[in-house]
Amino acid sequence: MGNKFLEFLRNIFDKYKLYSQITDISSISRRYFVIGYFDGVLTIMGLVVGAHLSGEISNTLIISAGFATALALAVSSGFGAYEAEIIEQSIRIKELEKAMLCEVGGVIETAHKVAIYTSALVHAIAPLIGALIPLIPYIILPASIAYYDSLAIGFLSLFAVGFSFGRLSSTNVILAGLKFVLAGIITLIVIIVLNPVH
Repeated sequence: MGNKFLEFLRNIFDKYKLYSQITDISSISRRYFVIGYFDGVLTIMGLVVGAHLSGEISNTLIISAGFATALALAVSSGFGAYEAEIIEQSIRIKELEKAMLCEVGGVIETAHKVAIYTSALVHAIAPLIGALIPLIPYIILPASIAYYDSLAIGFLSLFAVGFSFGRLSSTNVILAGLKFVLAGIITLIVIIVLNPVH
């Protein structure tokens, strides 16, 4: 039973490797994950700062609003990626057919379909994970204390995303991490300055 399961997993992995070679799924998925994760972290940090500025804070409010926002972001990102990849993969297939002077099917067509679903799934999951991380302090700490821990975790997450992005693009990883942190700081300053409470 165990050997059959391992063989099944190996078969799936081999197929994924083949599909990735055809469509570059892995590279696309990495980009989608980094972008989606960044969106998730920054969105919830904005929500947390906005909630505290309003003065109407409670753990229940922030957690429930945060979860709802995370789910909405996941659905939006996943659907957006799905629609974008349908178009992108369709263009690639047409270019391939033009180069080969014939219609493509079989494993090539399957590879492009897998690329669409994989991209959509990754772009849906990434912001959900990113959004839930800054909410963790509100699950275990009072709201007044959780605020600072949430922002600290959020900025660390942004740095980690930037660091990862730097590795993907072969640039200075520390500088890339700091750029993402700076983007977070600027966003939060704008939220604070433009908040209706002022």
